[in-house]
Amino acid sequence: MAEGTLAPAPVRHPANFGVLWTADLGARFGYQISVFLLPLIVVTVLDGSGTSVGLVSASQFVPILVLSLAVGAWTHRLSLRRLLAVSNLVRGLAFLCLGALHAAGGLVYWELLVIAVVIGAVTVFYDIGLQVAVPRFFSGSRLVSVNGFLQATTSVSQMAGPAVAGFLAQRAGISAAGFITGGVLCAAAVLFTCLRAESRDTGPAQRIGTTIRTGLRFTWRCRPIRDLCTQSALFNLHEQAFLTVFLIFGVRTLGLSGGLVGTLIGLGSIGAIAGSLLAGRIGRRLHLGITLTVSIFVAAMGLLLVPVFAATAGGTTWLLGAGFVVNGLALAGYNVLAITLRQEIPPPELLGSVTASYRIAAFGTMPLGALAGGLLVDGVGAGTALWMVSCSLTAASLLLFFSPLRRARDLEHARALTAPSRTEDT
Repeated sequence: MAEGTLAPAPVRHPANFGVLWTADLGARFGYQISVFLLPLIVVTVLDGSGTSVGLVSASQFVPILVLSLAVGAWTHRLSLRRLLAVSNLVRGLAFLCLGALHAAGGLVYWELLVIAVVIGAVTVFYDIGLQVAVPRFFSGSRLVSVNGFLQATTSVSQMAGPAVAGFLAQRAGISAAGFITGGVLCAAAVLFTCLRAESRDTGPAQRIGTTIRTGLRFTWRCRPIRDLCTQSALFNLHEQAFLTVFLIFGVRTLGLSGGLVGTLIGLGSIGAIAGSLLAGRIGRRLHLGITLTVSIFVAAMGLLLVPVFAATAGGTTWLLGAGFVVNGLALAGYNVLAITLRQEIPPPELLGSVTASYRIAAFGTMPLGALAGGLLVDGVGAGTALWMVSCSLTAASLLLFFSPLRRARDLEHARALTAPSRTEDT
């Protein structure tokens, strides 16, 4: 990207960044703990099958398919400060219920499914609300700096959350893990209420159905966003399958504890921090399209290293974490640049709807991936499934090599790829 495009973002309310970043840190860690903790409970406490593990994981992502479009349309007029606070409060209460149910005599499988669905549903509100809130609180013309810090939070929580979840479950127990995570999420809810008032859209109100249709049409006709959406959908499908398989493979094939499996995945946070914070600097000096294309391929290759090291490491368990480090580094850089493109290209009045449309496609594949991973383990075994998923992911990560976005030098060039569609839809 050009130098001017990636300069640090001026903040409308300087105090907002510290509050937003701290609150998001707690919110992200709380959610990522749930992504690993709930299926871990099925493996280690309920002794469920691979399919049962996949169903619990999938239940956290199914609400993306059901709720995203409506939530994206609603954000056009909502107070996002209130939305972010309430969504984290509900997730915190769900975790407190998990801890209480286990302390009262042990969880049963259907209770775990209900908790997973509730957490997943409220997370749709939080994730879309945050994506729309950032341009309201900060200058919409220069977002890479802010997005880099927030993506660092997301990447670190995605990688370190499993380690924290495994440690809490192993050292403190399931009940304590539920209470601690619930407390963190409730604290994040309180912090979000401290944000100063955001700028609000003053454009004409539209019916929800009209906003949804316009957002879907824009997402489909905008070639850069459509190609990024498709690439992310394929990657998320495979990555969720990979994580489901690796959890079972690590515990039942390698004989590792849940805490150690989580720690191995969490090593990716080392690379994620660097990738997130360096994305803007790299984008200024390197070709935008090539950076996106190469980074997503390297992220896939990182996960391919995991079964390679598992077969050749000669018992060196910690070497498996190297694959997650490579994955975290490359994927974080890709995400910062992709998110910035998604925030900068649509007109402001369509940002919520386009974000929802993007998420329903890009993240809607995650429940399928989780379920597919569990079914593969039951069908061919965890070791074979790990190879199948990682090889397929590497092939799927080549999509952007065939996209016009690969030729985009910077943000302005990427915008030019969709100028006719933008005019038509706005």
